[in-house]
Amino acid sequence: MKNYSITFLFLITATRLYGWGFWGHQKINRMAVFTLPPEMFAFYKSNIDYLTEHAVDPDKRRYSDPAEAPRHFIDIDHYLPDPFDSIPPRWKDAIAKYSEDSLNKYGIVPWQIMKVYFQLTKAFTEKDVSRILYYSATIGHYVAD
Repeated sequence: MKNYSITFLFLITATRLYGWGFWGHQKINRMAVFTLPPEMFAFYKSNIDYLTEHAVDPDKRRYSDPAEAPRHFIDIDHYLPDPFDSIPPRWKDAIAKYSEDSLNKYGIVPWQIMKVYFQLTKAFTEKDVSRILYYSATIGHYVAD
């Protein structure tokens, strides 16, 4: 019991001080595989190492793509007092209401998740395994953010 308490305390402290970090994203993607329905489990289990390793790719892209940073957060306080009523779910509607510059300033992770979701759905429809894995690892990252 003592080891679990120490581990839990370490995880809480580390995530509060430094965020998830690479380790956190990799662990989240890896563990997510075990929550999948049986129809998807075998495919993802056989590719669990890829999903784990590539869970951090979006963070790596932040160094080379200036448009990447806003995809990792949303400052929900900016949209108070009723963010769930004031934030349009559709990207085009959000741009019309707030402007793209404003949205990027306060983060766009909810819309990024939806964008990757549609890309992942298309990859499944086309049975493109490499894109399925790429978008699966990527959406896991953004959801964890």
